[in-house]
Parts: sequence; C-alpha cells; structure tokens
Amino acid sequence: MLGFVTAPIRSLLGVTEAEVVEVMHETRDIEANLLGAARAIESATASIEQHVAVIEGLATSIDPLRASVEGLTATMHDIVALMAPMAAAEREAHRVSGFFGRHHHDPPEEPH
Repeated sequence: MLGFVTAPIRSLLGVTEAEVVEVMHETRDIEANLLGAARAIESATASIEQHVAVIEGLATSIDPLRASVEGLTATMHDIVALMAPMAAAEREAHRVSGFFGRHHHDPPEEPH
C-alpha cells in the first residue's frame, strides 16, 4: 500500500548509497596515495640525514688535513734546504770531472 511512497525513497537511497560507495573508494585511493607520499618523504629524509652526516665528517677532517699538508710543506722546505749544498757539490764534481776527463772524438766516417 505504501509502495508508491517508498519506491521513490528507495530509489533515492539507492543512488545515494552508490555515491557514498564511490566516494569511499576515492577516499581509500587518496589515503593510499598520501601514505605512499609520506613513506617517500620519510625515505628522502633518511637519505638527506645520511648525506648530512657524511658532509659533517668531511668538514671535520678539513682542519687535520690542512695541518698535515702544512707539515708536509715544511718538511719539503727542510729537505730542499738540506739538499741544496749536495746539489751544488754534485754540480761542481761534474764540472771538475769534465775538466780532467778524457775527451773522446768520433772516428771519421768512411766514404762509401
């Protein structure tokens, strides 16, 4: 008896139920995308933190490296200062041996 009244209401509720189900599916997809984005941000943050740690390690090693290079430079200057007299003596010995050494002349070429 009330079928003519309830049929339009059931029809209206059926469409509304379908729309609610569709919205729920869309909401679930959005939540899944947001969760994926949050995980990607988390991964990127962890990677950035690792890079920062490496950069901090490099930054702390600069001063000891600089000190080592300065020490090496000072040592090289000392070695050059010590070797200078030896180099001068070697040049002098070479000059003196050239003065007393025998001079070799190439034999003349034979005509062909």
